[in-house]
Amino acid sequence: MYLQNDATDDYFEFSQFSEIITLESEYLTEAIKFSQNSLNKSRQWQIYLQYLAFFACHAWLEQREPTLAISKAELLAWQSQYSNVIDTAFNISIGKFKVCLIPTITFSAEEVIIPRALVDLPEFNAHFYVVISLAEELELASIRGFLRYDQLIKYQPELQPELDWNYCLPLTCFNSEVNELLLYLQCLSPTAITLPEIPSERQNLVTTIQPELLNLLPQLHKSPLWLVLTWEQGVAILTTPDLLQILTQPTVNVRSWLHHQLHEVIPEFSWQVLAPLSPLLRIKQTPEQELENILTNIQHTYKIDIPKLAGRAYQEIKLENPLRLYAVTWSLPDENPGWNLLLILKNMASNSSSSGFTLRVSDKTEILVEEELQTNHQQEYIFTLIEGSYDDQFLVNITSTNGQTQTLPPLEFTRE
Repeated sequence: MYLQNDATDDYFEFSQFSEIITLESEYLTEAIKFSQNSLNKSRQWQIYLQYLAFFACHAWLEQREPTLAISKAELLAWQSQYSNVIDTAFNISIGKFKVCLIPTITFSAEEVIIPRALVDLPEFNAHFYVVISLAEELELASIRGFLRYDQLIKYQPELQPELDWNYCLPLTCFNSEVNELLLYLQCLSPTAITLPEIPSERQNLVTTIQPELLNLLPQLHKSPLWLVLTWEQGVAILTTPDLLQILTQPTVNVRSWLHHQLHEVIPEFSWQVLAPLSPLLRIKQTPEQELENILTNIQHTYKIDIPKLAGRAYQEIKLENPLRLYAVTWSLPDENPGWNLLLILKNMASNSSSSGFTLRVSDKTEILVEEELQTNHQQEYIFTLIEGSYDDQFLVNITSTNGQTQTLPPLEFTRE
């Protein structure tokens, strides 16, 4: 947490700012909760600050202009993909504008640190870049200034990237008249600030550079991207979210599920491993019994042979509705070395709603499958079966119709 020697001096310094925002205790509690969901412990502090900046902006808008809303769903979406590599809340919508929130805890700082990706790459550009100072010990925040994109690019030729893929920009470049930001958000048309389009050759860059990225996989699991990659390689990863997840997140070895073992290294993955159904449990509606019923129906209807000793696990997921994701895995015969992954997404809500959910599975090169669960059609579950080699890693993503998303750590099946 942020500490200073004299809280009175802190408050006096903070009170000089023009826009003072009170951080309600519920904001701090929720920011802590979200930050602790990160599997990367070293990133939790930065994620905490990003959520505080989001809540500060939310509170400011509620106070100054309640008709303007800031999208929490978008915050959750980008956090699930980029929390390990980018230290700002980017691609957040306020009205019709894309906004980047830059948190800082140094009130006297004369420079603002902006990730290079947010300046150089169209995928991350925003109409407005907003600096928010945080004094979480005092439960206060302040909007220090903002910069329009069309003004930022005028400084771009003079910016020199740091080794860690950041730019340092003088705070004096930012407009401290926060009322002007509010006026822009209310009255300006987004077309008045033109954002660049994504270059068409972006996908070709990923295809060209991917083999060398895969060779760097062991290092990427342990070190920041900028220590391992060139900027060009970094662009390929940053602009391909699924590849970023596979290359940077620790994987779950589902082979351990065959022995009904939890992942021993990182238990925070939250998979609950299931043993084969016991006759004593057949009269109860347990996850084991529910999965057994679903598998029986799948095998009978779709003629899929699922071994009795297949590894089984499930995970509870909360988006708009409570969901349950089952995963069943088994190895293939020796003449066809590899493994199967059966994923089942079940709606756990008792009442029907208009919500829909997309189950997407990707590997290192492409999206393999997308299945949609329509809860308003009384659809209880969807499933997909994927075959992989021992070199494959699969990334599972679940997205709701309102944009909430949850991406799980990659799944792999190692050889014995």
